[in-house]
Amino acid sequence: MKLLVVDDESRILLLLQSLLKANGHEVVTAKDGATALSLMQGEDAPQAVITDLRMAPMDGMTLFHEIHKLQPQTPVILLTAYASVETAIDAMKSGAFDYLTKPFKIDEMLATVKRAEAFVQKHEQAAIAADPNAPLRYQFENLIASSPTMRQVCEMIQKVAPTPATVLLNGESGTGKEVIARTIHNHSLRKEKPWVAVNCAALPENLLESEMFGHVKGAFTGAVSDKEGLFETANGGTLFLDEISSMPLPLQGKLLRVLQEKEIRPVGGTKTVPVDVRVIAASNANLEQLVAQGSFRADLFYRFAVITLDIPALRDRPEDILPLARHFIAGEFGNDPAPRLTQEAADVLLAYKWPGNVRELENAIKHAVTFLTGDEITPDLLPPRIVARAKEERAAAPAPSEATPIAGNASLKSFLKSKEREYLGQMLAQNGGDKEKTAASLQVSLATLYRKLADDDKPES
Repeated sequence: MKLLVVDDESRILLLLQSLLKANGHEVVTAKDGATALSLMQGEDAPQAVITDLRMAPMDGMTLFHEIHKLQPQTPVILLTAYASVETAIDAMKSGAFDYLTKPFKIDEMLATVKRAEAFVQKHEQAAIAADPNAPLRYQFENLIASSPTMRQVCEMIQKVAPTPATVLLNGESGTGKEVIARTIHNHSLRKEKPWVAVNCAALPENLLESEMFGHVKGAFTGAVSDKEGLFETANGGTLFLDEISSMPLPLQGKLLRVLQEKEIRPVGGTKTVPVDVRVIAASNANLEQLVAQGSFRADLFYRFAVITLDIPALRDRPEDILPLARHFIAGEFGNDPAPRLTQEAADVLLAYKWPGNVRELENAIKHAVTFLTGDEITPDLLPPRIVARAKEERAAAPAPSEATPIAGNASLKSFLKSKEREYLGQMLAQNGGDKEKTAASLQVSLATLYRKLADDDKPES
């Protein structure tokens, strides 16, 4: 998550920047309200804000209200001294996310930021689901990255691509490992040099060595002339080895030598040929498990795993489903107007679990476009098995708790408040009514718990 930290004390800025970066967040800082407001402009604005209350010339309360006007859904966490707690509580009544008193506890700060991140993720996912045809907000080359996990992958690509490091991509089949490998190449210093991709599982074992390293005339029956291998073809550029786990052990040893010595020996040859190739490997199997089983060389695994990127399955990043679908729809129509995705069709896509990942989604869109006659993609155009399975998934989804009946015209705010009230009661009962213990187990400040309990006693507005 991208965070903005605002404080007129350099010491606090440095502390929070270091702490939050160490916990995986991107952090920008500002020493005054005017600078903070300028950073909140544009599409790449921070997703959450931590600000001190006592600042000049613009104090934190004024800054909060200005941010709330610009980005009403952006969670703002206030830092305050004990003397200003009432002011912070007033801000929370106006929509601030939470407050922490100085000096704050590190674990309490991290827990509050974690809750803010969860809030941001839920809001973004809900916004995508509410409008299946909304403009795409995050894209890196051909990678759709609306989800936090894919944005992290894109950030890693930007850092790794310019380096010469070997990269290992882990992920299920269909998650887009080749697209990611190609993106790394396109943003590397080798982008003007060859890009060569090979699926190690698709080549017969007796041909794989010849394909990788080439052969000389007469090396075996049918070798009527010298043939250049993939390493020579990719010289100066990038070689992508997909499904590396399927490579036989004897060839793994030869590949390791090539990576170490940067030279190859064609099958049947007596001379080595120097090569300068960056290798990106990919696997849908757990290579560490294969190493433990003895079917993959440990030294080759460690050679590949200089940089490891784990590509999440599509079911684990639902925020990307509809943006990917729109991306594939647009790709089918080029410069022509693309059809709309109806809400009913979007609901099907969101309910389905996508065992075939991005590749299966792309094929489902191709299926829909094939039978398209109007300007809308409706559920009847999608593959019937996907529609049927999505219906089953929806039917199997947990029903709302009987303890929290939902009125047909209930607002989202009132529904969430009722669920929160129910959960707070359960946690208080579980902790014997001990509010301090309950706040600790909920990973919120005691002040936050008291506020929420006080809110529960108020009538619905």
